[in-house]
Amino acid sequence: MLSYLHGFHAGNHADILKHVTLMYVLEYLSKKDKPWCIFDTHAGSGMYSLSSPESLKTGEAARGISKLLEKHKSAPDSVPEGLKPYIDFVNSSLEKNYYPGSPAIEIHLASRGKGNAVFLSELHKKEYEKLLDAERCLSSREGASVSVVNKSGWEVLKSRIPPAIKRGAVLCDPSYEDLSDYHNAAELLSMVHRKWSGGTVMLWYPLLSNKIEEIENMKQQIFAAAKNRDCHTEVLDAVLCVDTEDSHVETTLEKSIGSEKPRLYGSGMLVVNPSWGLEEHLKQVLPFLASLLGNDGNGSWSAGLLDKM
Repeated sequence: MLSYLHGFHAGNHADILKHVTLMYVLEYLSKKDKPWCIFDTHAGSGMYSLSSPESLKTGEAARGISKLLEKHKSAPDSVPEGLKPYIDFVNSSLEKNYYPGSPAIEIHLASRGKGNAVFLSELHKKEYEKLLDAERCLSSREGASVSVVNKSGWEVLKSRIPPAIKRGAVLCDPSYEDLSDYHNAAELLSMVHRKWSGGTVMLWYPLLSNKIEEIENMKQQIFAAAKNRDCHTEVLDAVLCVDTEDSHVETTLEKSIGSEKPRLYGSGMLVVNPSWGLEEHLKQVLPFLASLLGNDGNGSWSAGLLDKM
């Protein structure tokens, strides 16, 4: 299915969790004067407008990133230090009239070093064309190598892993509109770790009350594959919820417009080989985000290394 367009959801609570995690991982890789690479399997268009008809229809950005930026503006001392680099980058992007998707973050951080490489995959034709424009806008001649392809991210992982650059990461955030996404994520991210054991694998997943079994099976398969290869492999699971599980009612985008209830009550990041300090970083910022973004005080969070599943 290719009906999913991230412009309706850019800047929501799930974006914040995903981007805060991504920025920390790439900042950590950048601490060493050695090149790194990043694979983004479902890149989207890379740049979004928070005043677009799509964004205004759902109101998700208003309840997400806009709320965080306003809090930082009105009470900066209340915002955890760990969130400020992310907030600064979003603000600087908005000054240039766009909200940054994950490719913008990846290109920005990769361009600060030498020899870094960014691999962006987007199968949706119109989103791919927008991503090409974004890449031309964001990349610098002196910056990182950036590859943009109109291909399935799953196919790119099959063909490019292990990469020539040994340090790096994968960001995988499918729409999960198709049940095959759960299977593909489990199979292919397990393959990534098997072939590239030193890479950091980041999987974003939605929290949907009618898909609990599929979500848990997907996570279980990735966890088991990582531990079976090396029992010392670390697997981090982090969750940010803005409502309770029973608040989620499966509905179409059109029917959800105007509703205060989220289409998903939260989301998570499953990270294989998490960067040193990522767990503590998330434990610093997630309580604040849960409190700020939660509906009627129903925000919650968790973050920790998994011992078993």
